Amino acid sequence: MLRYAVVGSGAVGGFYGIRLAAAGADVQFLVRRGAAVVRDRGLTLTSPEGTLHLPSVRVAGSWDQLEPVDVLLVAVKATANPDVLANLAGRTGLVAPGGAVLLVQNGIGVEGSYAATGLPVLGGLAFLCSQRRDPAHIAHLDFGALTIGAHTTGEAPGGITPLMEAIAADLAAARTEAHLDPDLVRARWRKLMWNVPFNPLSVILDATTDLLMADPDTVALVTRVMQEVAAAAAAEGRELPGTLIADLLAATAAMTPYATSMKLDADAGRPLEVDVMLAEPLRRAARTGVPMPTVAALHDQVAFLDRRARAVGAAGQSAAV
Repeated sequence: MLRYAVVGSGAVGGFYGIRLAAAGADVQFLVRRGAAVVRDRGLTLTSPEGTLHLPSVRVAGSWDQLEPVDVLLVAVKATANPDVLANLAGRTGLVAPGGAVLLVQNGIGVEGSYAATGLPVLGGLAFLCSQRRDPAHIAHLDFGALTIGAHTTGEAPGGITPLMEAIAADLAAARTEAHLDPDLVRARWRKLMWNVPFNPLSVILDATTDLLMADPDTVALVTRVMQEVAAAAAAEGRELPGTLIADLLAATAAMTPYATSMKLDADAGRPLEVDVMLAEPLRRAARTGVPMPTVAALHDQVAFLDRRARAVGAAGQSAAV
């Protein structure tokens, strides 16, 4: 099996890292807050599919403690990319020859800044409902598949590489579904078709997925947003399946009631992934002349809420000082 280091050992990175380690892979977990807790308690993944407990895990409390790996699995929010990139600068030797950064993240256009470091980059899209309950406990609620594609200069389809196949084999050994997509940009548009409506609406309406799907007017709104995303993807030459909207709505109606990642961030007062999840799709649509009025309205509302939360947070910090 390959050697892995997980940067962002939370709901997403923790899920995949724990499963890989339990299957026998060499996995390091970068834990900069709560490292002592993880060293003491190990890591636990609770799941409808069974509980996994790793009593002893390889914990790095800082970037300097990480050893070279084949796959640097980066599973942080896009808002944390500047910090990760700053720490990755000058550490290209952290990824062994033939290895790559696997960036498991929402949005589109996120791989370019990592490729600028000179490292090969794969994009990962987690179709996963999970939550980090505390530094040592990840709760898996539903789904779990990981789609992987290769980033290329100019965003041309990168095909399926031997490293992608090796990662998929490791995930299969870890009882985790993996899909290898020869076109990463198409895969990201496909994921955006769910993320673009459900993440902002969960914040604006303060609702979990079950509540959103229970309201016919909201389902109609979600459908309009999905249609706009499909049109923008097609304009970039990434036609999505005609049945995808119906399939995603059916899957969401059947899933375990879930608070989206953006809602969890909003509830906790953390910065929101407005740029990569909403602003970048709008910029791409504008370049191809595709109107996205409903997406633009969602963007403006969530961006306002994000700015207000940041201002409140900054005021609180100033008052504390």
